[in-house]
Amino acid sequence: MNDRRLYTADALTADLTNHHHHLRAASEEEAERRMSERYPEAVAVLVRLERSWRQVSSDSGPVS
Repeated sequence: MNDRRLYTADALTADLTNHHHHLRAASEEEAERRMSERYPEAVAVLVRLERSWRQVSSDSGPVS
C-alpha cells in the first residue's frame, strides 16, 4: 500500500523569491528534505499536509 501523502511546500530564498510545490512524501520531514535538496539556497522551507478536496467537502457537510 502507498503510504505517501500530499504536501504543500514553499522554499523562501534570501532575495524573497518563493518556490511553491505540491509533492507526495511519506512524511513532513521527507518533504522538507527534498525541498532543501532542490533549493539549497533557501533560508526557510515551510511544509504542510495538504487537505484534499474530498476532505474539505466532507467537513462542510451536505451542500444545500
